[in-house]
Amino acid sequence: MNPIKRELLDLHRINHVDAEIYIDRFINKYWGKNISARIITGNSESMKEIAILKLNFYGIKFTIGNEWESTSKSFIDFLIE
Repeated sequence: MNPIKRELLDLHRINHVDAEIYIDRFINKYWGKNISARIITGNSESMKEIAILKLNFYGIKFTIGNEWESTSKSFIDFLIE
């Protein structure tokens, strides 16, 4: 079985001001390529908010954490179509 390829953007050590730029670049890099992606936000609620606002801006549906790791909410999974 082949693992699903997922592109990652890790926002650890990125300040909140620059996070929007990193997220924009990440989304635009893969736009139209139909890939699975994950943004690692860590435990920062404000970093999560920044990521969610950007994903909503682009009209991208997402999930925070996942059903198998219900205690881990430090990442956001989505599909860039």
